[in-house]
Amino acid sequence: MPTNRQNNIFRMIPPQALFLLVLLVVLSIACNLPIMVKQAQSPGFVATSVAETMIAFEGDQPPAVNDQSGGDDAEQPATLTFTPEISDTPSLTPTATVTPTPEVAMVYASANTNCRTGQGTFFEWLVTLQKGESAEAVGIDTSGEYWYIHRPDQANSYCWLWGKYATPSGPYESLPVYTPIPTPTPGFDYTLAYREIYQCGPWWGLQFQINNTGSFTLESWKSTGVDNSGGLSNSPNQQDSFFDGTGCSKVAEQLDLTHGEGSFLNAVFFGNPTGHNITVTIKVCTKNGLAGDCLKKEINVKP
Repeated sequence: MPTNRQNNIFRMIPPQALFLLVLLVVLSIACNLPIMVKQAQSPGFVATSVAETMIAFEGDQPPAVNDQSGGDDAEQPATLTFTPEISDTPSLTPTATVTPTPEVAMVYASANTNCRTGQGTFFEWLVTLQKGESAEAVGIDTSGEYWYIHRPDQANSYCWLWGKYATPSGPYESLPVYTPIPTPTPGFDYTLAYREIYQCGPWWGLQFQINNTGSFTLESWKSTGVDNSGGLSNSPNQQDSFFDGTGCSKVAEQLDLTHGEGSFLNAVFFGNPTGHNITVTIKVCTKNGLAGDCLKKEINVKP
């Protein structure tokens, strides 16, 4: 409440001056009022105050602040980002698709069985299907006695297998039927002719000429002999080639004999067989080592 002295002072101020003083005070308050209102209404100001309050009460989990204030002079509070917890999503493992292997016809050998270029022993031997061995069958002949099979020893090659010791399995009823191959003429054959006698050190040789008159290729041979007159012992001679062996060296050697070719082979004795009655047995085969098809012939000579 103003004192008397203060009242006297106000009375001393002219009305015009007092009016101007009041106006200045009002203007001064009016100038500061927007700043206070702006600060009070600023979303950043309010949000920051709320955030600080929440931190004080809730510890380490401050809420996110969304500053929607405009203007360059507005307070820009830090943005708080929350990372949602990611739960493991089970992945599905694809199931492998198994493609079934087409079933093929097979034959199983219950005994060692020869496979040839045609149906029958007149045809050349190619390979032997061993007991317990199997091969894919791709055909059968009209008699039902021979299977046309994949050769087990060579890819993309085929041969005819005698069916007596071959047991089929799989869809063999649907195999194509082949007409039998005509029998080759004359088949497996050769001729022998005595040529001469020669000496090489302590042993003597009886040389024979051989000619391949058949359709098989000849690759190996063996000679044995018997002195029907007595007194001489024979030394079996086995070779994988044909040659002129007059004397102690090989001459004009041939690894095999095809149809129409000829060469020489020898029967060996210890001692001079001149004048003796000798029986010589020659075994000739279509493969080295006396393998494949073999054919024996005997020839009697008296050198």
